[in-house]
Formats: sequence, structure tokens, C-alpha cells
Amino acid sequence: MSSLRDTFLPRCMAIAIGSLPQVEIEATLDLITATLPEAPFWPQLPNRSFLEGMYAQYGEGLPGAVLDGVGKRFYVDPAGSGFAHELTAFYEAVMAENLDYFAISSERSVGLWQGVDALAARYQEQTPLLIKGHVTGPVSFGLGVTDTDKRSIIYDSTLIDVVVKHINMKARWQEAFLMRAFPGIPTLTFFDEPYMVSFGTAFCTLSRETVRELLNEVSLGLNGLTGVHCCGNTDWSLLLDTRVDLLNFDAYEYGDNLLLYQQELEQFILAGGYLAWGVVPTSAAIDDEDEESLLAHLLDQVKRLSSSRLSIEEILSRSFVSPSCGAGSLTPARAVKAFELTRKLSECLRKKYKL
Repeated sequence: MSSLRDTFLPRCMAIAIGSLPQVEIEATLDLITATLPEAPFWPQLPNRSFLEGMYAQYGEGLPGAVLDGVGKRFYVDPAGSGFAHELTAFYEAVMAENLDYFAISSERSVGLWQGVDALAARYQEQTPLLIKGHVTGPVSFGLGVTDTDKRSIIYDSTLIDVVVKHINMKARWQEAFLMRAFPGIPTLTFFDEPYMVSFGTAFCTLSRETVRELLNEVSLGLNGLTGVHCCGNTDWSLLLDTRVDLLNFDAYEYGDNLLLYQQELEQFILAGGYLAWGVVPTSAAIDDEDEESLLAHLLDQVKRLSSSRLSIEEILSRSFVSPSCGAGSLTPARAVKAFELTRKLSECLRKKYKL
């Protein structure tokens, strides 16, 4: 857990998830600068390239990794001739804490290499309070990436140990990259876990303790805040019982489900945790919403969470506002509206509650 929890209050700060549908980097940076004045992030642009997808982007350097550009498939071949050598080099890099070994190349992250320095220049006159990064979480990466037999690598004891260390080192390298561009600005690293919706089903037979250990290990060694993002319904008590500082959830569709865990949520916030309310929909539903309707939707949930131990103002002080998920699947116009509504909602909450 980050020591920032003791001092940092987001007060309904506007943040966003990683992906956007745009392909032009300058227009994307313009949108981020205009709508996220306090917490810029580097954009993932999957419409530019298969290499910017959530597995290929972070799979670089993974022992046994195979990139099928023609079939647009990323998988692992542990029976390949070079696997043993790659595995040895991997663990040597981990033990030496050689972060450069785990760099995300410019070929797989245009928004990182072309975007971060450009964002730093754009924010010189409006110094941000956070700089946000993101990686695919270990559960989603381990379930989504398969071996040559199309079996999820999370069920291979050797490969899952590799995955969790790989994701951790990727996150640490990324954080160092962001800290160089934004010196003195705290970082926030999201572990994106869409596959947590499968926990407890036949598709994911991992134990609760195993998942908890995976999520705890990937956050080790990071200097800033850490968060986990899940855009569906899951066992929220599990995520609230990890080391991460922040829980980001789809409050538009699944807020009622989360509120079933009232006691765990209260304990999480009182212990210094943060909630990021993904109340701005990243679907066609965005066409029928505005800041007033979303404000009412969010406040209904916040009021239901509040108690004699936790006031509405205390909840909102430790809250962020975000889109419900990445905007990569939206049209560019809908993505712009989602980001604009996120900022407007943040401003409405701050004005209404004098945050």
C-alpha cells in the first residue's frame, strides 16, 4: 500500500481508463489535456495496431511468446527451442531488477513514447496532481493468453509465476518512465482486470487466495498509488482485500452489485482506500446521458454507501470519477463525449459538496 494514502485526497478527480478509439496521437493528446486537468494518462490506441491490444502490448519479452501478426494472435509456446534460454534470461533480469529488460517498445505503445513527453510539455502551465499508467492485470493476462494448445497459461505453475513477475516488472518500468517525464508528480498504476468477471465460474477455477496473491505481488515495488479496474461484476470482497489502493468499477451498470459489500467497502475506505466511480458509460448509452442524469445516478449510490461512520463528503473526498471502462470500442465522437462528461461530472460534484 502506498504511503500517499495518508495525505492524498482526489476529491472526485477526473481520471480515465487506458484505451481510446482515435488513431491520431495529437488529437488524442488534445482530448486528454482538455478533459483531465489533474491526472493525464498515456493512451492505448488499439485501432492503430494489433500490437496495441491488451495482450500483445504487454507480452513483449515474455519467455516463449509468439506473435502471429497474420492471424493477429499472441500466445506462448513453452515447448519452443528457445524457451529454456529465454526463461533463464528472464529470471536473471528479475533478480537483477533490470527494468530496461521489460521496456514496452515504441512499436507497441505509440501513446507512451510519443505521448508522454508531449503531455509533459502541455501540462507545464497546469501541473497535474497524478500521472496515470496501466498494465493488463495478471488474472486477465493469464486467462486471456494461451499456449499452443489454446489452454490459458494461468493454469501452468511455471508460466503463472513468470506472468506475475513479468507484469510487475512492466509496471515498474512504466512507472519509472512516467516519473522521468513528470518529475515530482505521484503516479497511479491501474491493473486492468476485465477477466475478474469470470472468477468463481467454470472458466476460472483459481482459488480466492491464489487470485489475491497474484494481485498483491504485481503491485510490489511501485512507488505511487495502485488500482485495480474491473468493468463487470465480480466478487468485490476479494478485490477489496488486496494491497491495491484504489478500486475502479462500472458504477453505471454494476453499482448496485458493489453496494452489496457495504461492510467491506466501508472498511476499505476507512483504512485509506479510494473508489473510482466509473459512472460515465462507455457504450451507446452515452447518447442518452448528461452530467445531471449521471450526477443523480452516482449520488444515489454514494448516499446508500454512506453511514454514521462514513459521510457522503468523506466518501467523495476519497473518490475519483471515470468512464465505466476503456473507450477503445466507442466511436471517436462518443469517446469525446464520455471524457467531456467525466470532467463535467467531476466539476459538478466539487461545486455541490465544496470539495
